[in-house]
Amino acid sequence: MRVLEFVDTHAPYLSETATLQDAVDKLDLYKATALPVLNEDGVVIGLVTERQVFNALFAEWQVAARQVPIPHLAPFRSYAHARKDSLITEWMMHDPPVLSEQAPVEEAVVTMLQHELDTLPVQGEGKFIGTIRLIDCCQAILETNLPD
Repeated sequence: MRVLEFVDTHAPYLSETATLQDAVDKLDLYKATALPVLNEDGVVIGLVTERQVFNALFAEWQVAARQVPIPHLAPFRSYAHARKDSLITEWMMHDPPVLSEQAPVEEAVVTMLQHELDTLPVQGEGKFIGTIRLIDCCQAILETNLPD
């Protein structure tokens, strides 16, 4: 089984000029957990997860949350608003793992586990063609007939 058979070719992504607000909007709209970041040539240059976006927006609250009692999040909204227009390239994972469309599904699983990700960008001929999720890999493995 190859990644190509299970890739989501309609997967959302961000351009390198996107902001944290753009990432929030797209992650929410598509119910995604990660978004590849592409340059103008369609090449993957980064990956941003919903956790990275949260950490970028609410870093001050996370520091304060180490105290007991944990503070309310609302007073920290001004920090988040101050950062929402910053470029995603400031917060993304640079040079993330990217799978070839010809990679075996097992390679996708190993790569996701090694990097603690549940979504990976997939490329064909050096350009982004979609993503594969850990749940897609589970489906692929479960669909495979067991040897008799």
